[in-house]
Amino acid sequence: MPRAPINGTEIYYETYGDGFPLVFVHGGFGGLGTGQGGGTPGWVEQFAKHFRVILYDRRSSGRSGFPETPHTMDQFADDLHELLRHLGLQRALVWGTSAGGPITLAFGLRHPSAATALVVAESAPWLSRDADLLARLKERIAILESRGAEAAYEARREGGTVGLNLFAPQRAAQTVEEERSRDQRRAAIQAQLAAVPREERIAKYASELRTYSAYADWDGSTRLGELKMPVLIVYGTADTVFPDAGWDRLTAGLPNFEYRPFEGAEHGVASVRPDGLAVILEFLRKHAPGTGR
Repeated sequence: MPRAPINGTEIYYETYGDGFPLVFVHGGFGGLGTGQGGGTPGWVEQFAKHFRVILYDRRSSGRSGFPETPHTMDQFADDLHELLRHLGLQRALVWGTSAGGPITLAFGLRHPSAATALVVAESAPWLSRDADLLARLKERIAILESRGAEAAYEARREGGTVGLNLFAPQRAAQTVEEERSRDQRRAAIQAQLAAVPREERIAKYASELRTYSAYADWDGSTRLGELKMPVLIVYGTADTVFPDAGWDRLTAGLPNFEYRPFEGAEHGVASVRPDGLAVILEFLRKHAPGTGR
């Protein structure tokens, strides 16, 4: 399986199809259970008819390396840039979903000449506006930095797992299918964790916290005007992972931004349902050199 030496670690990647490159930046915050690591998104076959689709596992996620060095948002953006260089590519379309959204924005800000167009789906230009959540998360990161990985892992006994809520339990499932999907995700993660030795669980939890540390103080909302390439925002208005992102207000007056809200859609729904994928595909084809419409 292809791996590239990138900025002090190894980055796993896969490519599908031909044409102008489209890089997908996955969601999740790494560690065990919430990062990339198996399974090709269902949309890849369709999009690979138009683009060279590049999937990769971010550092501290899935099949990539788990370095014990600090993680930053600039570093995540640079990892993507170096992966393109490794593949001999100067420019690409970049589509980031959920936790991949801030990385996509950071990439556009840090490497504008390499970003032909951006798609930010199911995300926000920050980690959270919840001051209590951020405080608890930073406290856990501080334990990792001052007392080490095992102390941070043991802190879960008293303080619980901190981070964004990936299952949105505060909102009841709207359909039987949604409830079944939540249950399946929980069961899959629990089974994965149960099969992993404790030492590895501790190390991977530390990697998850390092990833969170890159997001904790990052806020791209005041820099959106610096992005000059076309940008599409796809967002479900019932998103409870990145709630009340305010994309309509943030993108107002920015002519290169296209905001497409999906009323009532929960996190992870808008960009995978057929009409959401159609919006993304149309946007990408419109802005990819040589693809036409």
